[in-house]
Amino acid sequence: MPNPNPLQARQAKKQKVKKAGDLPALCRKLWQGILEAEAVLLGSQDPDLTLRACHALSQAAGQYSRLLTAGEVEARLQLLEAHMKAHV
Repeated sequence: MPNPNPLQARQAKKQKVKKAGDLPALCRKLWQGILEAEAVLLGSQDPDLTLRACHALSQAAGQYSRLLTAGEVEARLQLLEAHMKAHV
């Protein structure tokens, strides 16, 4: 039986609150993607697939570098905030 009110169903689906992700989990997922892209790059005999894997690897490596930097800055900021709270 079809949904009598599909608009209401779509709106309810959009309104679901999703839990925010965390930086370490994203880093782990991205690192796994980097390892998989590397495996494709090293094992590929197809020149097109080799170029695609190379591009994917370079893009993922750049984003991974940014995430590591953001994680470091976040950790240093938390330390600084804790230090400021202790001295106020």
